[in-house]
Amino acid sequence: MEKDQIPSHAPAPWALTGSGYILLFRFSREFIRRQGLVPESMQPSFRGGFGTVMYVDYLSSDVGPYRELLFIPGAFDFSGRTYYSITRIYVSTLKSVREGRNNWGIPKELASFEATMEPGGMERVRVRAESGTIAEFLFRSRPVSLPVTTAVVPAFLRTLGHRSQGRTLLTAPRARGSIAPAQTLEIRTDGSLFPPVERAKRIGTVRVPHFFMVFPPARVMEQGE
Repeated sequence: MEKDQIPSHAPAPWALTGSGYILLFRFSREFIRRQGLVPESMQPSFRGGFGTVMYVDYLSSDVGPYRELLFIPGAFDFSGRTYYSITRIYVSTLKSVREGRNNWGIPKELASFEATMEPGGMERVRVRAESGTIAEFLFRSRPVSLPVTTAVVPAFLRTLGHRSQGRTLLTAPRARGSIAPAQTLEIRTDGSLFPPVERAKRIGTVRVPHFFMVFPPARVMEQGE
């Protein structure tokens, strides 16, 4: 896509399509404190719950196609309310970095991505920074899938909270698509760049063969809310 085909600013809402993998974990407080790369200011507000790692290949978005690797350690306390938060995230384009920070306060960083198919229906994903490999995954999935939608999930359970420039920004994405059983056969990480989730208890993995997602504008959390 030519540079002048993508707007210099892409305000929310965004409509996105793509595919990916979701890895579900239960991270201990000790893991988050020592190895989770969670900002020190957020660690006292960690409340646990399920954590996730997601690899997403966005085929279309309001800033064009891009790839993403993100880490959600679990839920955090935001002035008495509990929301999940993305604390480490890499994307493949500068436009996604800039607009993700501008729109939702998501702490995106730039990386390069490579995804290759291997014999036996396996897919290898490598994410790299200038200093070296951030993370590498080997996935295998089954061809069967089931339809899913977030329409049945209450908004407060899918709301993400991020702190940016002294404010707390809240947004509740919604999506529909399908999921398929999958396995994570290998994980390798650079613990200085991405949490070493291969050392944590993994509950399971699913592949998302296709999805449609809407990321609405962020709402600023008011004092006393």
